Amino acid sequence: MSNPTPAPDKREQKPRIPALDAGLVIFLFWVLALVVFVQFFTRYVLNDSIGWTEELARYLLIVVTFAGACIAVRHNTHISVEFFYRYLPARAARGLSSVVDLLRIGLFTVLTVLSVELAGNTRQMMTAIDLPKSVLYGFVAGCFALMTIYSAVVAWRHLISRKADVAPDVPAGLPE
Repeated sequence: MSNPTPAPDKREQKPRIPALDAGLVIFLFWVLALVVFVQFFTRYVLNDSIGWTEELARYLLIVVTFAGACIAVRHNTHISVEFFYRYLPARAARGLSSVVDLLRIGLFTVLTVLSVELAGNTRQMMTAIDLPKSVLYGFVAGCFALMTIYSAVVAWRHLISRKADVAPDVPAGLPE
């Protein structure tokens, strides 16, 4: 009896560059949860609120939101109107997908430039935390830059695959 040749390992390939943005979002989310818990505990249990927790929670929520948006763009899972992709012919759906990809790259590029300008022109300090607001605006600009890069990668994948890949669960184009 001969041993059959083992099938090649078909496990999913891990990305070469780890998803640092996902780890950052998870970490910052837990920091946000901890800050909100401290705020709740000091305000309602001790009846003496710590002043900086509310402002820090607000800024952490902004940071988590923009970093999470980077992940959504990287996975191409941001909100989109899938209705048109379902009922257009496959070729038209592909064309619409290309137009949306280009518009998204353009939008994120403009938002990156505007955010960089805002971060550079802002001289205000945060109220309770001794940091300039430009740090927060700079982080937002960095997230927009990352979204621009991820959008270009998604557009390139769409171009190479020649599919209107809107989302994994949305069939694009009418059956021919």
